[in-house]
Amino acid sequence: MRLFVALRLPNDSHAKNAIEGVHTNENARGELVDLNITRFHPALRNINEYLRDSGALPEFRKPERARRGRPSSKQPLEADNCRLFWCEVETDLALEDWYAMPEVEAVIAREEFNKFVLSIRCKSGAAYIAACEDYARKLPLRTEPRRSKAA
Repeated sequence: MRLFVALRLPNDSHAKNAIEGVHTNENARGELVDLNITRFHPALRNINEYLRDSGALPEFRKPERARRGRPSSKQPLEADNCRLFWCEVETDLALEDWYAMPEVEAVIAREEFNKFVLSIRCKSGAAYIAACEDYARKLPLRTEPRRSKAA
């Protein structure tokens, strides 16, 4: 299945590793199809702008691991601010599995998104933007750091 995933990363070069686990011992979560997909989907761009402007998903924020503090003195603290990247991913994992990952802020099934886009294609201007903002308000987001089950 294809998903649109909002990832919080230090820069775009980390996306492939975060999704495919190329340079880590982690199992691949999926295949990165495209990075920064907001440039291809005006509705997603409007959704992202609403979430950014409302403060729900700011463009820059500390990553979850940095907000929790340094796990050990031997591990360097991650970058102060990580940027939000919307990526298209091909995966077999469920949406809930993606939300369990620390760098994931939001997930949209592409099929669901396509249905939404078809439902608003006859709209323009303020009506189009209002429909995108309404969709954004209903989108499940990670609003606070996930707690591990062991904690």
